[in-house]
Order: sequence, then C-alpha cells, then structure tokens
Amino acid sequence: MKYLPLYLVLISIVTINPRINGWNEASRMALTQAVVEHHELTIDQSIFSTTGDKVFINGHFYSDKPSTPSMLAAIVYFPLYHLGAPLAFGWNLAYYLIIFFVVKVLWILSVLAFSKLMGHFGLNDRRRLINTLIFALASQAFTWSSTFNNHSVAASCLMIALALFVSGRKSKNATDLLISGFLFGLAAASDLPTGLFLLGFAWLIFRSTLTSVHKWAFILAGCLPLSFHLLINYQIGGTVLPLQFFNEYFVFPGSQWTEGVRVNGPLAFFKYIALSLVGPQGFLWYSPLLIILIPLLLKHTGKGRAFYAESRVIAICSAFLMLNYFLLTQNYGGWGYGIRWFVPLLPLFYIYLFDSESILKTKGQRLLFKGLVIYSFIVAVIGLVNPWSNPEYHAIPVIANLLQLSQFIF
Repeated sequence: MKYLPLYLVLISIVTINPRINGWNEASRMALTQAVVEHHELTIDQSIFSTTGDKVFINGHFYSDKPSTPSMLAAIVYFPLYHLGAPLAFGWNLAYYLIIFFVVKVLWILSVLAFSKLMGHFGLNDRRRLINTLIFALASQAFTWSSTFNNHSVAASCLMIALALFVSGRKSKNATDLLISGFLFGLAAASDLPTGLFLLGFAWLIFRSTLTSVHKWAFILAGCLPLSFHLLINYQIGGTVLPLQFFNEYFVFPGSQWTEGVRVNGPLAFFKYIALSLVGPQGFLWYSPLLIILIPLLLKHTGKGRAFYAESRVIAICSAFLMLNYFLLTQNYGGWGYGIRWFVPLLPLFYIYLFDSESILKTKGQRLLFKGLVIYSFIVAVIGLVNPWSNPEYHAIPVIANLLQLSQFIF
C-alpha cells in the first residue's frame, strides 16, 4: 500500500490523451486561454473560438460550459504560457500538463481517498488493495481521467469529499468537514447536477449531533466554489441559471444548437432510459459492475446498517441526477465513450465493493465477479484511446476506439 501513490503517478503519466480536437475540450480551453492570455471571459480572440459549444451574448462568444474547470486549468496554464508553452490544437504539451495537474491529481487523490474509506469499513490490507485497484483501473472514472472534462473533476471531488465527510463526522474534525464541504461544492460548480450531493450531505450533517461550528464549516465551505461559479455565470449571461436554458444564446450563424433544454415526452422518456442503460453507449455496458454494486448500495440503505444514512443520500441523489438527464437530454452524452454524464456517480457506487464478498458465496458467483472486473478493465483501457469516441469510425464507441487504435498501430 505504501507504494500506491507512486504507482498512481506513473499510471497517470502514461494515460493522458493530450489532444484538443473536439468541441467540448476546445470550448473549455477557449475560456482558459481567454482568461490567461486576454484577461477576459469572451472567447472571441481564442484559437478555439471555432468550437460549436459556445453561446452568443451581446455581440460576443462565450463557452457554454461550467466555468470552474476552465478556471482551475487557468491556474496551471498561467505559468506555462509565460514560459513559452501555449495551448494549441492537436497534441500539445500545455494541455498535457493541464490534464495532469487538474484532472489526474484529483483522480490520484480520489483513489487514495477510496483506499482510506475501504480501511474505514475494516477491510484487511489485501482486500483494501484489491478493491482500490478495481476502482482505479476498472471504471469509466479511469477512462475519463485521461482528458479534460468536468465529469471527471466532479467524480474525483465527490469521492474525496465523501471520505473526508465520513472521517470528519466520526472524529468530529472540523477541518475534515470544511474541506469535505468545499469539495462537494467544487463538484457542484464543475458539474451542476452533482450539487444534489452537496444538498444531501448538508441535510445529513444538520440532522447530526455535531456542533454548529462543524455544521456551518461544512455548508459555508460548500457555498464558496458554487458562489464563484454563479458569479462568473452571471457576468456572462446575466443569470445564475445554466446558459443552456436560454435558446436565444444559441442563435448565431453556423450554430448546431437551435434548441435548448426541453422535457422528453412519456414515450421518448422511457425509450431514452432504455437506450441510455443498454444502448450503443449504454451505461451498463460500459460499467457492468453496477449490476452487483447497485443492489449492494440499496442493501445498505436499510436502517440499522452502519452506513445507511450516507447510502440513502447516495441512492436518492443519484436517482435524481439520472432522472434529470433522462428528462432533459436527448443525445446520450454526444460523442462520449459511454454515458459521460453518469461518471461522477461511479466512485460512490464502487465504494460498495467493501461488501462484495457478502454476495459472492459460490464459485460461480466469484467467477462472474472476476469476469466483470476483467471486462470492465478492458473496456476502461480501450476508452483511453479516445474518451470522445469518433463516430466516423463506428456508431458504437468501443468499436470506434478499436478501429482508431488499429489505425494508429498499422
């Protein structure tokens, strides 16, 4: 276990995909470049302003993405730019280092937090290490840590925040709870639907017997990054609501987004759920361990379980987050490798590996579990080829990545 951080760093170094090709990445780096190079929020002068993921407000273009991840990237990019390492399309050193110091560092910390939480559940070193490696390498959270995206940032923040929440609540450590609250807020500021977890755990902590100091340390710290996001959003669009709620912001020559948020009808809603779970990008195909982990999560929502309160928050908030996307989206996460919107939930589901042995009693069940782990690892590694899978190769992301990999090799 003592060499785990070193191994995670080495894995991180060789699993970064530093290419700015797609609209999503370009939109985020456009804001980063605008802030560092031009000291403004408009992306008009950015080389990435050709991205289709943007809004047009009062005669200027802006990124339509949550600003917080781009601002974190700007902290890393500032010295790089002044040292002569500018952002550019394609393979790029500055982008590589931005991914490493923002996405990968958070991913490493999330894996270490996961390991710490496994220790909290009383697992011996062997099981703790096995479960940690399964989470680290056999999960879509691993795939998405190879590129710059808000879902991976939110996933890592939620994992670290939960580990600190558990330890802080148990030891009544105000510092742990303060950092936990801040990270729940940072997750929300990076990926807005994950704000449900900030609300859920704030409710849980206010129902506890902790002192007012502990409770307010958590909630005020959580509000800090979220307030920063809302302030930037207001400066851009004059609103604290997501920019996607305003169709008029997407009306400009060449815009691909002629319609903003709309609610799916009943038939479309149920069809969308089915295809989101088991379609070409289906969440369960790309994260098959969930067929074991979700029942374990539900098992631990039962009153009397040591972790039941936290499990209830995780279950309820996860259900509402998924419902949000089932109701309000129609494109299955775009070109994403799997349903990228659900990536932030994976660390919270994977923690129930701590109780996996309770349902792996027969040889057949254990073989099934090992098979799912191997399958998940293979799928996650294939995803590293291109988390933004290119549909020009194939409509099914895993096949598209294999075809793209064959092109690289041959």
